[in-house]
Amino acid sequence: MIFNSNKKRSILLFAISLTCLIKLNGQDLNFSQFYSNQMYLNPAFTGNPSYARLSLSYRNQWLQGQTPYATYGVNYDRYSISKKSGFGLMLINDVQDHGVFNRMTFDALYSYTAEVAYNAQVRGGIQIGGVYKTTNTSKLVFPDMIDHTGELVGGVNGQGTSRIFADIAAGVAGQWDIFYGGIAVHHISQPTELDVSGFKTELPRRYTAHLGCDIGLYKRYILRNTLTISPNIIYINQDGFHQINLGCYIMRNELIVGAWIRENPQFTSTKFIVLAGYYTDEYRIGYSYDFSLLFGGFRGIKTSTHEVTFGKNFEYKVRSRKKIRHLINPKF
Repeated sequence: MIFNSNKKRSILLFAISLTCLIKLNGQDLNFSQFYSNQMYLNPAFTGNPSYARLSLSYRNQWLQGQTPYATYGVNYDRYSISKKSGFGLMLINDVQDHGVFNRMTFDALYSYTAEVAYNAQVRGGIQIGGVYKTTNTSKLVFPDMIDHTGELVGGVNGQGTSRIFADIAAGVAGQWDIFYGGIAVHHISQPTELDVSGFKTELPRRYTAHLGCDIGLYKRYILRNTLTISPNIIYINQDGFHQINLGCYIMRNELIVGAWIRENPQFTSTKFIVLAGYYTDEYRIGYSYDFSLLFGGFRGIKTSTHEVTFGKNFEYKVRSRKKIRHLINPKF
């Protein structure tokens, strides 16, 4: 029997979904440009005292595999200086195999800032929202729907399932001089993600810890913004899955380049990320490319990931005479 690539892919995807029913070893979506989606990384990053921010993200995994995984994100946040508080909204839509599996999240975020010292501050943030998850079985292809020539001769009865559930996250972030970092916990209540014929699976908590610093390569009061290097580390743990992200950014004027490496503790799956971006006080645009190695071998271009982000800053109509420091972090 001969199957074309679309049919084989659909059967494989269905097999994977059945495996997930047996044991959910959940992993949330991971963006490559962590700080372009900083509210997703940690709710404590909500709000910037200098300007309101609108950010758009597009992520495409396995581009040459006819886009089985595509993610769209939009978020907006602003800051109230009088209340020392940040407010934000975030919408993310994760589409798998052209909508066979779809997960849309919508969240409201809030943060509060405590000024510890002139060059130090601590922020706490909370994220509350909902998840709308659907399965469209009409797009799946099963073996009994294909004849001996490999042609599709049948269809799937039914339109799939859908589920809506609430979700909550919280985090803390801080800054001291050139250092910044924080911790965050997502899916605190571990909501039920799947409930089929009495079989339930919970969305496991995701723990994130991040740390970085900005190092000026010239004397601070001479050319302090000319060239900056920013090493970073991000650790993620979710349901027994551990991921260590090591990266470094180099910033000069409005340009930024960076590289990351993603690895698990067993060193069995290595992923590299390279990125470049341009930013001003008004706009920000970045591009990143992921490629991976598995057991020492290159997995190929078909498994690579492209991510594009765009940001627009809006100046506040009323400016405070009091200068408020914002949490420093990379732009991408």
